[in-house]
Order: sequence, then structure tokens, then C-alpha cells
Amino acid sequence: MATALIQRLEMISAARGAYLMFVQADTGPEDEPAIALYSKLGTREEVLHFDLPAESENGVA
Repeated sequence: MATALIQRLEMISAARGAYLMFVQADTGPEDEPAIALYSKLGTREEVLHFDLPAESENGVA
């Protein structure tokens, strides 16, 4: 079912002019099924991801 959903999203994205979709997965054991699925459907990229806090109006996160 997940593969069919992603394939449908690929079709919708292409129809809207997108040339690429990306997904994120963590490296923990709970994400191993997702990583296996995404590896089957696309190319794995090694990237860095940073979580930056948004500041509130008073300048404190």
C-alpha cells in the first residue's frame, strides 16, 4: 500500500511540474522498514539535517 501511495504521489508531482520528491527517515531501528521502502523506490542521499529553533517575539526560543 505504501508503494502504491508513493507512486501515485510521483504521478501527481510530475503533473504539477515537480522533478523530485524527497522524504526523511531517522537512523533508528524503528525506521528500518521506511528506509527499506525508500531504498527500493529511490536513491539514498547522505545529508545533514539541522533543527533550528524559531524565536519568539521577545527573542527567546
